[in-house]
Amino acid sequence: MPLVKAYDEVENPRIERHLPNGHFAWRTDFIKRPEDKSVDTPMAFLAEGSANRVLRVHFHVVDQFQVMYNGSGSVGKHAVGPGAVHFSRAYTPYGPISYSDKGLGFITLRAHRDPGAQYLPESRSVLDNVANRTPWQITAFPDFDIVPGEHGVAMKALDGLQGHDGLAGFSVKMNAGAKAYAPDPFKGDGQYILVMKGAIVHEGKVRRDLAIIWVGRDEGPFELVAGPDGAEAIILNFPVPGGGIPDEAKPVAADADGELKTWQCILCAFVYDEAAGMPEEGIAPGTRWADVPETFGCPDCSAKKADFEMIEF
Repeated sequence: MPLVKAYDEVENPRIERHLPNGHFAWRTDFIKRPEDKSVDTPMAFLAEGSANRVLRVHFHVVDQFQVMYNGSGSVGKHAVGPGAVHFSRAYTPYGPISYSDKGLGFITLRAHRDPGAQYLPESRSVLDNVANRTPWQITAFPDFDIVPGEHGVAMKALDGLQGHDGLAGFSVKMNAGAKAYAPDPFKGDGQYILVMKGAIVHEGKVRRDLAIIWVGRDEGPFELVAGPDGAEAIILNFPVPGGGIPDEAKPVAADADGELKTWQCILCAFVYDEAAGMPEEGIAPGTRWADVPETFGCPDCSAKKADFEMIEF
């Protein structure tokens, strides 16, 4: 049975934690992890932090989505604000997460129980010992500048969040009272629906933003009914656990001459393409890897230049 909970229905919202570095963190559990560690369960919570906090590079042992809800900041070198969606596969390091002077709040969504963050470099050996690890991550941005059609509903896929293994993401905009079924999550590992603005009506009750809905993979399409002010929502389908990255990459021997090459971070799978360079980092198109400064850091997980290897697709 789907789980539906709005912010005003959460018990003990914004539990405060005073951090050793002088910052504050707040946590609001929509789907709380049971104390019994043998119980597998989805997890959904809003994590908020005080201004200018920096959350170090880390990874989790399960796939997860994070949706930025309030404030602003950056994940790695990617600027994020309300609505931005970050997906990371299990055992994929990402970060640091840097909070702006307005702080940052993000909703963490998992289909399975996770024991907690594992930080780098302390847990590097854990990554090195995972067989057939397929790291991958992406930051996507939903588009709500869409116009509902004759049935009062508009839906648009999130760029980059579509995969043969069930991975999918959509932005949805609905007029007041409109009805629509979310995409069936059966191809993947379950689905979250986040009502970011407006409200939905479920079991006769109006649930206003923020509302979070969990739909198991075998529970069928969830019917969304927009409230009196309409609704804007993000739908996120989890992929089958252990799926591969979108393009299979294979290491090759280094070759400084000939065609321009691609180099991949062995920790998080970010790819540097010599042909494209990284102009936003001051690295011109056509810059060979050997000519990239030794101070270069992976924009997704801050890994060092030494943690890249040449690959071919």
